[in-house]
Order: sequence, then structure tokens, then C-alpha cells
Amino acid sequence: MPRPDRHNIQIVSHGPSCLDGVMAAATIKRFYPEQRVTTMLAANGDSDRVIQNLRAKGGDDEIWITDISWTSSKTAEHLTNLVSNGARLYWIDHHRTAVSRADAPEFDVPFTGRLLSEEFSAARLAFNYLKGLAEERGEQSRLAEFEKFFPFVAIADDHDRWVHQVPESADWALAVQTLGGVDSYREINKLTEPVMSRRMRTALEAGRKAMDKSLDLAHATMVERPLGNGLRIRTACCMGYSSEVASKLYEGQTHTVIALFDLRSLGVSLRRSVDCEVDLSALAHQFGGGGHAAAAGFAIADAKRAPAQRLAEILGDRLEKTS
Repeated sequence: MPRPDRHNIQIVSHGPSCLDGVMAAATIKRFYPEQRVTTMLAANGDSDRVIQNLRAKGGDDEIWITDISWTSSKTAEHLTNLVSNGARLYWIDHHRTAVSRADAPEFDVPFTGRLLSEEFSAARLAFNYLKGLAEERGEQSRLAEFEKFFPFVAIADDHDRWVHQVPESADWALAVQTLGGVDSYREINKLTEPVMSRRMRTALEAGRKAMDKSLDLAHATMVERPLGNGLRIRTACCMGYSSEVASKLYEGQTHTVIALFDLRSLGVSLRRSVDCEVDLSALAHQFGGGGHAAAAGFAIADAKRAPAQRLAEILGDRLEKTS
């Protein structure tokens, strides 16, 4: 016999290996344990394509977009069409580039619900929003069960906002990066308490070794350039784990911006020293990216080609001198 009130939940969240994006999606899944939930994890530069590929599956569809935004007016048109076809649409984000552009034309969409705030991580914003829905509906049994998931949410919130009061939050972020967002999402959905599964612990150990190699690569490729405005920029290549690598590169530095080209994702990650007041989200937005004031990123073709172009220059000069 079919279950009553069965409907489709589609989630697009930040990925492919972002702890907060994964946890935000898992939060929605935990709120709807009996529903059909489909989750997609999209990189910042791929959000428009992923969202435009969403399709309404029936009159009881819900679409949740968490920890990520979009830039195309075509995406707004597509989302508007989905709502016209009966879908209920929710958007939850905490990135400064989303909050500051809330009234932009690409976000002129008839949302069923929208929560944009830098106060908490996307996972915690999603938790608070869903908790509020359960309270409004008087769903006490669902609320009691759902609130058991808060310790998971607190881990993501602690790490993503650099609160660092939950000792294991950095380990969870490292495990998710190594295992991958989709597999981590599945593992988290199996857990009843915030203790890593064996598979996640194995990924954590592998991640620590891979992070050390990525840091070695960054040190070997680092270029430092003082700027005329009193700032200094340190650029380097890494192989994943950009947040962890950047924290080592700005350790003990002042007025320093870190820019890492990730050879794994082919994107650029921006971080800053503690005393630096540059709004990195505004800088990243100039290149089509976004993020937070202290952590942002973008992807452009010029950055992807830069290592190959420099290698062509070096080898080309030598080859031209050969007889």
C-alpha cells in the first residue's frame, strides 16, 4: 500500500566536497525521512547548469537550494516555470555574495521560502528554518526526532564559520573532502550520533596524508608579491585541501592574501590572514565567483591555462635556441 503524503524532494547543495553543503542537504533529508529525496552537489561554477536541469516530477515537488547561488537569468526563468507547474521552492544561503545580491534580477523568483543570512552556516540556517516549519505545523513528534540531528549541524556550523569550538569539526571537513560529498552524505544519513563511521575515519587518515602532500606542493610552488597598498599576496598550487593549506600559508603573516590554484578542481581559492580586511567575496565576484569575506573562490579559463602557458614560455625559449 503506498504511503500517504508521499512526494518528491530535490536538493541542490554546494559541493562537491563541502562539509556545510553536504550537511545542509543531510539536514533536509533528515527532516523528510519518509520522502523520496534526490540530492545533487554542485560546484559554484556549475550551479546554473545543475539547477536548469531540474525537472518537476509531480504536483507535490519540493526543491531546496542550499549553500549555493546562481548568476544566470535563465536559471530564474527555469525556477519560475517549475513553481508555475506546482513545485514549492526554497533557497537557503549564507554566502556574502548571495546575501548582498538578494535583489538581483536572477533571484526574482517566486520562492515558497527564502532565508539568506551570514549569521550561521547554511546547515544551521536550514535546520533553524525546518525546525520553525515543524513548530508552525504543530508536528511535535517530527520535531523531537529532528532535533537529535542538531549535533551534526553544529559541527558544520563550527567549521564553516571558523568558530573552532567543536574540536572534531576540522576532522569532519577533512574526511568529507577525502571521501567525497556524495559518499559522505550517504554515510551521514546512516548515523544516529555524530561519530564518524569506519569509512569516514579511513578517509580522514588518508586525507591527512594527502593534505601534507598538498601543502608540500604549495610550498614548492609559492610565489610572494608585495603590493603597493601595503598588502602582500602569496600564490601557490595545491592538490585539494585548499582551506587547510591556506591556513598554513597565512600562519604568522600579516596583511596577506592567499590565492591557491587547486590542480584537482581547477579552481582558485582565496583566503586571508587574520588581520587582513580585504573582502575576498567581492574580489571573487569580479571573476564570476563568490563566498565569504574571509574565504572565497572562483574558476576562470585563464587560471586553468596559466601553468601550461608558463611551461610553454620556459620550454619554448630553450627550444628556439636549439639548432
